[in-house]
Amino acid sequence: MKISVRLMAAILLGTIPSLVLADPKPRSAKPAPPHLVSKIYAGNTDIWAEGCNGGIYYSPNQQARAWCGDNSDSLGAGEWNVDAQGRLCHQLSWYWPNNSRAGKSLGDQTCISHVVDRWGTVWRSWPNDAEWWPLSGKHSGIRDYSGMKKGYKFHSNVMATRSKLGL
Repeated sequence: MKISVRLMAAILLGTIPSLVLADPKPRSAKPAPPHLVSKIYAGNTDIWAEGCNGGIYYSPNQQARAWCGDNSDSLGAGEWNVDAQGRLCHQLSWYWPNNSRAGKSLGDQTCISHVVDRWGTVWRSWPNDAEWWPLSGKHSGIRDYSGMKKGYKFHSNVMATRSKLGL
């Protein structure tokens, strides 16, 4: 009996973060104003939670730079914008070592949807994902657990990789 109670507690505690952070689209949500989405992203790095130990930096001048620690000899460079529906879209060219020169491949455009609920919280959802994640509060600013960090977190990594690739 004690084991099953402990096991049940562990299962419930293990699921709490996902229950707290992701939700269906808020009922009262409306598309986020483009200027609000731009303000949240410009000058910040979105840390990727899974897959590569890296992230993407959104510069104030609409340039985007991406880098993965797990594949540190490659980088992504491109542009970002926000459309009238509050979707942030970016398209990156990926560069990697290819013999004595850099290889290049244009990646697909990715658009992240953003909505604002009646309390002023900005939520985001990635393509083909039914879950919505809180990004920023009206009065609280960017949420600590959102993955968004102030500044260009991988600047030195991107510059070192650019140098190695001869870009």
